[in-house]
Amino acid sequence: MNIRKPIRIIRAGEIKQYYSMRQAIDAMRRAFGALASGDGFVPPRFVSKLPTKEMLMFFKPAFVEKEQRVSVKFLTQRENNFINGIPTIQGIVLLIDSVTGEILSIMDGEYITALRTGAASGLATRFFAREDAGTMALFGCGTQGRTQVEAVACERNIKKVLVFDLNRESAEQFIAEMTVKMQIEIVYCEDTTRLKEADIICTATNATVPLFRREVLKEGVHINAVGSFQPHMQELDPFVIRDAKVYVDQIDSCLKESGDLIKPIDAGIIQKNHIIGEIGDYCLNKISGRESENDITVFKSVGIAIQDYAVATDIYNNSIEKSFGQEINLFE
Repeated sequence: MNIRKPIRIIRAGEIKQYYSMRQAIDAMRRAFGALASGDGFVPPRFVSKLPTKEMLMFFKPAFVEKEQRVSVKFLTQRENNFINGIPTIQGIVLLIDSVTGEILSIMDGEYITALRTGAASGLATRFFAREDAGTMALFGCGTQGRTQVEAVACERNIKKVLVFDLNRESAEQFIAEMTVKMQIEIVYCEDTTRLKEADIICTATNATVPLFRREVLKEGVHINAVGSFQPHMQELDPFVIRDAKVYVDQIDSCLKESGDLIKPIDAGIIQKNHIIGEIGDYCLNKISGRESENDITVFKSVGIAIQDYAVATDIYNNSIEKSFGQEINLFE
């Protein structure tokens, strides 16, 4: 007689304790490589907006057949509705056995989303940023901003971070926390001309208009743009996109969802073929990367479910090996 597996509940604190950003960045390389090679499959995600509230709901599945696992992430995200102490993005990740259909694990989705989004920027930084990059700029001091800094610092010797945020209180809280955690200089900025100092820029906001203009950028800068996941949203000046070598997590998703690309295409500033390719293609040596110290490079990400799959699978395997998480049986 077959015995049904218990469900392993894994909390955010356990993920933070037992699973590192470095591991997550390496998982992103496997994830994007699997997608580019055809080993991973990501069905279209479903996004629904509550009719009476500024609330989005996301349903995001992915699987890798040879590993016989499926992940499904369910998220909620508030739009333009800051509530002190309550994250903008919340949710869960389910890991499922694709043979039996059993739910193997339920994990905190809020931290996994921030972790894998930061890790994707870390991988792009590894591939495309200048080796001598030492100053980073960050737009957006929420949960996503924290993992952006952590991931970039894994890949480059960051000595200073310039932070930009419309909420000064949130920025000061971010600076106090991350200065202690990262042991680097972090300063609040309002003047975007200071971006001339930045070797790497990360944008993690809900902006609908560009955060800065092309003219304020240093030549050779690398940009990780992880906001703008809807057509009306925009973080980057179209002329930054025009002048940059642009890489994406998934071409079809970015062209469908990101205003950072949709708007300059609709305006005739760039064509679709301006995009060099997907980061997974670079993982498989199918496309070239930075060719000059003066190249401006952009990694545009809307987030794809294979990232959640890779991290969730890693975390689950680690939980078995290191005996963390709580097993429950809902079927008794």
